[in-house]
Amino acid sequence: MRSASLFVLLGMAAVCALFAVPAQAAQRDRVFVASYGSDSNPCTFGSPCKTFQQAVNVVAAGGEVTAIDSAGFGPVTISQAVTITSPNGVEAGIAASPGGSAVSIAAGQNDVIVLSGLTLEGAGTASSGIALNGAGNLEVINCAIRNYTTAGIYVIPSGPTSTTVLVSNTIVSDTSVGGVGGIVILSSSGTIQAALDHVTINNSGVGLDVSAEGQPIEVQVADSHIDNNIDVGVSIFGFSTSSVSNVIMRDVTLNQTPTAISLQQDSNLWLSGVTQQSSTAGSTTSIAFSGTNNAANSDQTNHLMGTMTGGGSLTPWSMQ
Repeated sequence: MRSASLFVLLGMAAVCALFAVPAQAAQRDRVFVASYGSDSNPCTFGSPCKTFQQAVNVVAAGGEVTAIDSAGFGPVTISQAVTITSPNGVEAGIAASPGGSAVSIAAGQNDVIVLSGLTLEGAGTASSGIALNGAGNLEVINCAIRNYTTAGIYVIPSGPTSTTVLVSNTIVSDTSVGGVGGIVILSSSGTIQAALDHVTINNSGVGLDVSAEGQPIEVQVADSHIDNNIDVGVSIFGFSTSSVSNVIMRDVTLNQTPTAISLQQDSNLWLSGVTQQSSTAGSTTSIAFSGTNNAANSDQTNHLMGTMTGGGSLTPWSMQ
């Protein structure tokens, strides 16, 4: 009887193990999508998925989703750390649905989401290219984001979080007039630190919108272009002396009419090597001051063609 019972237990264990294998196999560190794939596939290189969403569903936390060939791979919602990427020569596209977002992010406080080599197309009807409206830390590298109605990149984390954002070698363009902006960084209940490097923002209502509405924000913009935005190139707003927007701009060109920078209340601005270009310099505003508790600092390497309005002025400053 003991031997029979032992064989029964061993048999049951073997059956359980057989059923456990597919579940474990589904969680891979690297998965793939392709134009010829199917979401019923296991998302391996030899048997890829069809959509980014299915690939994100099965990849392990912190894993990587790679596009094998050029195609559109559908909108995706992300709730964990992941990298979505494509190799050089492959155009991995996402065409968002009307009113929706190409990439929606609500991950964990310490999760890092990396989006690299993607083309996000809004067709003038979708809301946002990338919307981080939960937690998570975001890196956007070598991407093209265009034709949205609200924002190309919209960072508005919820909860008492500390969020970091990196945007590098990326073009954000053609957010509809009346939208919030090309790149929007807004803090409500958590702090944000952001770096924009080799970024072009153009043809939107507002180019870069920085708004500290509950917690401080620090944004550094370097080696970038902010061009031909309809209302203002850079809008900076702080809610109070404890919720301040700090923006450092270094080697940035603003081809902007009518207003290059709008410095609103409780905000600090540092400029080094910033050039404002305009064919109508006489009717152009370089910095528009409004509200109270603003400070604009210059290291004397800037070339601002327009006038300053609202009674503000530049304070000499030396970048260390």
